[in-house]
Parts: sequence; C-alpha cells; structure tokens
Amino acid sequence: MNMSCTLSNISQRLHEVNMLLSTCEQGAFSFAQALLLSLFYRDFCDTNTVVEEAESLAEKDAEQLLKFSSALFSESETYLSLDKTSLQVVNFEALFEEYLKPFELRYEEAKAASTELWRKYSALNNRLDFLPLDSEEYMKLSVECDAKNAEYDTAHAQTDHLYNEWQQERSRYFCVYCFKPMFLDVLVERLHGIAESILSDINQMKEDKP
Repeated sequence: MNMSCTLSNISQRLHEVNMLLSTCEQGAFSFAQALLLSLFYRDFCDTNTVVEEAESLAEKDAEQLLKFSSALFSESETYLSLDKTSLQVVNFEALFEEYLKPFELRYEEAKAASTELWRKYSALNNRLDFLPLDSEEYMKLSVECDAKNAEYDTAHAQTDHLYNEWQQERSRYFCVYCFKPMFLDVLVERLHGIAESILSDINQMKEDKP
C-alpha cells in the first residue's frame, strides 16, 4: 500500500456512505447498499493505519495532511449528524444469505444433475459386468458407458466450479453478514477524533513557527 493511500481514500468513501444514508428509504435496503457500508468498516476499521500514515505524511507534506484531515473531519461530522435509525431495522445477515442464494441454487442443481449422471453411468457399468466381453451387446454398451462417464466428468467439473464460486462469494462478502451499524458508529467517532487531533496538531505547529 502506498503511503497516504488510506488517508486519500477514506474521505471519499465516507462521503459515499453519507450520500447513501441521506438518501436511502427505510425498508428498501439492498445488498449493494449493505456492502458499501460493510466494506467501509472492513477497509478502515484498523485506525492505527490512519494514524501511522498521518504521522508519516506530516513529515513529508503537512499541507496535504491538512487537506486530507479537513475532508475526513467534515465527512465524519456529516455522518455523526445524520439520522441513522433506518439502519437499525436492516437485517444484514438476511441480505447476505439472499445474495448468496442464487449461487447455492446453481450449485445444488448442478450437483443433482451430476449425481443423476453418476447413477446412470454406474447402472451401465454394472450391466457390463454380467455380459461376455466378446459379445456385441458388451461392445455397444461399453461405448455408451464411456460416453456417459465422459458426460459425468464434465458435469462433475462444472459442479466443482459452481461450488468454488459459491464459496468464494461467501468469503468475499462475509463482512456483510458480520456487519452491525453500531460498528460504523464507533469507527466514525474514532476517525472524527483522529482528524480533530491532527488538525489541532497542525494548527499548533503553525502557531509555534516563528
């Protein structure tokens, strides 16, 4: 991560959160909206990173730090002033499960189809065991059995792919399932305090200059 990457992004990301909260309607919260909030918390919950970047930037470019901190202070002030009662009724766990449901259903459908192909292949293979190896019926059934096995292999590979896709989506967006609005409140309160302290320190440094 480049230095000041967090500082340069956090204000814009918080602005997006504020815009969402100021325009969203109660009872009409989508997964995408829930994701925006939970990703903000996930990406910036380690406030030590913000402090470390601020300390480093203070030595290199105090004016840039002033710009970033002023923006963060302003956006955090806005967030803290917003009415967020509509968030209290949002079921983030349900939104997460609803988002994942199509991935799960695609996997289950593919799994069922793959299982049925395996059943048919096994039945053909079992019939082969009772036929003379040099019989015409054996030869014909063997070709059919090989084709069914190849069909199963393709279906099985697709089933594995869909399962991995489902699990990847689950891991990628599990932050939505875990998210609670109070987490964001606590984080923004902390960020507001950090920005306020940085601005105070910068102003003090300016006053101390001869």
